[in-house]
Amino acid sequence: MCTLEWMNLNRLQQNHPCVIETIRRRYLHPPADPDVPYVLQAPNASDPSAGQAKSILKYLANQTEGFFIECGALDGEHLSNTLYMERTMQWSGILVEADQTSFGKLLSRRRKSYALPVCLSLEPYPTQVTFKIAYAVGSIQEPADYVQGKKSKKTNQGEKDKGGNSNIITLQCFPLYSILLAVGRTKVDFFSLDVEGHELKILKTIPWHKVDIKTLTVEWDHVGQQPLIDYMEPKGYYVFGRNEGTTVGADIFFARNDSFHLIH
Repeated sequence: MCTLEWMNLNRLQQNHPCVIETIRRRYLHPPADPDVPYVLQAPNASDPSAGQAKSILKYLANQTEGFFIECGALDGEHLSNTLYMERTMQWSGILVEADQTSFGKLLSRRRKSYALPVCLSLEPYPTQVTFKIAYAVGSIQEPADYVQGKKSKKTNQGEKDKGGNSNIITLQCFPLYSILLAVGRTKVDFFSLDVEGHELKILKTIPWHKVDIKTLTVEWDHVGQQPLIDYMEPKGYYVFGRNEGTTVGADIFFARNDSFHLIH
């Protein structure tokens, strides 16, 4: 028996075969064929990120053919931290976007990376949550009622957007490690994490001894920089840059302690 309900209620481990197979069978979209042209709104824009892509590439000595995972990928173009890497430096990777409208646009961009319409779990096992749709600032609200066995008091399930459509949905989440296993890649050159407030909880689900993540950018303006630093330093990472986020891109840049010596 391998169903979503069984998987969620039994809190299956991140590497459980049912979890991995469910991701592959139900959620994982393959990369577009390399010969298929991109379909972009601004094809002549060099780098749509707020400086993250080129900062990471500078640290990585303009590495080509790297591998990324971008969580909070939006439509795959607007403010993308990885599109420049993919188009210009022959990188590939994984794009995770929970907002279903944005994800549909992401698929239409013909990105040359895997894509999943899910959220990252805040626990080290799969969960279902209520998710507020709000384009670039959509976010997890709290665990779905049937999983918790209680009526939600904090989240208004009947909340509507301006068009009269519900903007609160139930959404499936998977741990980051499960997604990496489903794709068959635990070595990551760049991990972009921007999920509007749950970044630290997500980082705490990662079995760091089982993955090889070279660099990260993590949005800090919800939790603050110091809690992220306090968590990442004992894991073997140091801060090598920051975006202060006066408009967009309030990110802190981490690299694994030994990565500089491996690259330079």
